[in-house]
Amino acid sequence: MGDKQKILAVDDETWNLNVLESHLHLQDFEILKAHSGQQALEILNRGEKIDIVLADVRMPGMDGFELCREIKKRKNFQSLPILLVTALQETDDKVKGLQAGAADFLSKPVDPAELRARVCAHLRIKSLIDEVESWSRILEERVQQRTQAIVEKNKQLDNTYFLTMETLIMALDAREQETGKHSLRVAFYAVELASRLGIKGRELEEIAIGALLHDLGKIGISDQILLKPGKLTAEERLEINKHPQIGWNMVKDIEFFGLGRDLVFQHQERYDGSGYPQHFKGEEIFIGARLFAVVDVLDALMSKRPYKDALPYEESYEFIKKNSGILFDPKVIDAFLSVPKERWLELKEMAQLNTFKSLIMERR
Repeated sequence: MGDKQKILAVDDETWNLNVLESHLHLQDFEILKAHSGQQALEILNRGEKIDIVLADVRMPGMDGFELCREIKKRKNFQSLPILLVTALQETDDKVKGLQAGAADFLSKPVDPAELRARVCAHLRIKSLIDEVESWSRILEERVQQRTQAIVEKNKQLDNTYFLTMETLIMALDAREQETGKHSLRVAFYAVELASRLGIKGRELEEIAIGALLHDLGKIGISDQILLKPGKLTAEERLEINKHPQIGWNMVKDIEFFGLGRDLVFQHQERYDGSGYPQHFKGEEIFIGARLFAVVDVLDALMSKRPYKDALPYEESYEFIKKNSGILFDPKVIDAFLSVPKERWLELKEMAQLNTFKSLIMERR
């Protein structure tokens, strides 16, 4: 009994319901009867598994057209076939029924053979639809499972990537104690300035990576030059100026760094072409490198070095503002000027490795 397909027959006349039942009993269907549209909805709403509905059109209260519309409003019954049984023959009535959600029509008086044939045909169609929906659910579950697996894998990659960056930064810190936190500060500054320029998502993350690792190439510069307390000679300056190229050679094949690689290579370029190593100018320079040039100089001016004292923010600010269109991109300077002094000082205090990861994650 539980394996039988269920037909819900709806008609306000008991005699008509009995006729439908007698025509279908040989097919081994289970027939449920409703004497009104409202009663039919109550049967459906109580969770009864119905495979097809046969409904009279002319019923008091809720007619067959309205019943169709009410059934199709319910998400669980979108694929439930409804056959309207009617004496109406006008094309407009059939169009109205189809628009209401009916799958087919049966004319009164009902021919038993036609009734059975049409019911069986629509049940086969419903069976195919149900199978497709079942496979769709299975596919969706598998996609969700794989998506979750990808999310977990990405978390592992993120952890590996941040650990790698921490190792590289510690290697730089070990060599340049005086400027150890410079890389972290400018990374925080760069994220702030890039955000003010409307940069977000993966591009913002890659700029942050490049800013943090901009001086990576200094690993290839001798301690004698890198740690020299006094002014560099011309030859020593030429040697230290090789560090963007050295850094580029180290990261150029690491795809995960993305545009961060360009920042490593171009971070010493200047808007007027006076920088190095390629003497790029204007918009030839990657936007990440153009904005980095500003925050790099800001931090350098505000930091104490063996060969100079730290400048106050106001003097550093004026120097940067004065060099708009010379050393720095005017568009970047406009964004820089929109950041209040207090924000720069706040970022300076925030610059820690353990908060860098959070800074990146919250901007994704």
